[in-house]
Amino acid sequence: MLKFNFPGDIHFVTFRTYKSYPFFKDENCCQLFLENLEFYRQKYDLKIYAYAILWEHIHQLMYFDTEKYPKLTISKIVQEIKGASARQIIDFYKKTGSQEPLLLAQNDSVELRLHATRRGHKRGLKYRIWQPRFYDFNIYTRKKFDEKLRYIHKNPIKHNLVKDISTYKYCSKKNYELNDHSIFRIDYLEY
Repeated sequence: MLKFNFPGDIHFVTFRTYKSYPFFKDENCCQLFLENLEFYRQKYDLKIYAYAILWEHIHQLMYFDTEKYPKLTISKIVQEIKGASARQIIDFYKKTGSQEPLLLAQNDSVELRLHATRRGHKRGLKYRIWQPRFYDFNIYTRKKFDEKLRYIHKNPIKHNLVKDISTYKYCSKKNYELNDHSIFRIDYLEY
């Protein structure tokens, strides 16, 4: 899918875990992802307007200044966030020795859950956390921004993770409704 960088556009992005494995059921993985998101926010002066971390996918509304970073693309940003978070999540599982997320029963055999394929990743990496692609939608109106914001905030309920969104820890709905930035600070769209 083509990705477009139009100056001033906010990006609604979604990326999924490899084979939709629920890595983000583990709060440690959520924290590692948010630490990486914060690192790249600072590195590229990103604006993060919304997010929801579901067990097997993540939604975000983000913006970067294409005039300040003319060679930067949304693909590059997502690639860096996914790559850094994957390395840290893999290291976390190796360090803790947790076998549950590493094992997958498939075709009556057990193989490492993090393996990309039998041949491995195209760069020779042994493990994979993320699907190789992501979905990107350019937000160019306030109406579309509000639509995607509502979509993100309803996602934990839609996926039956909670009944009351204000109780879900890894979603920016708490930032908006309760002004609670204890998990992750978001930016607010200026009118």
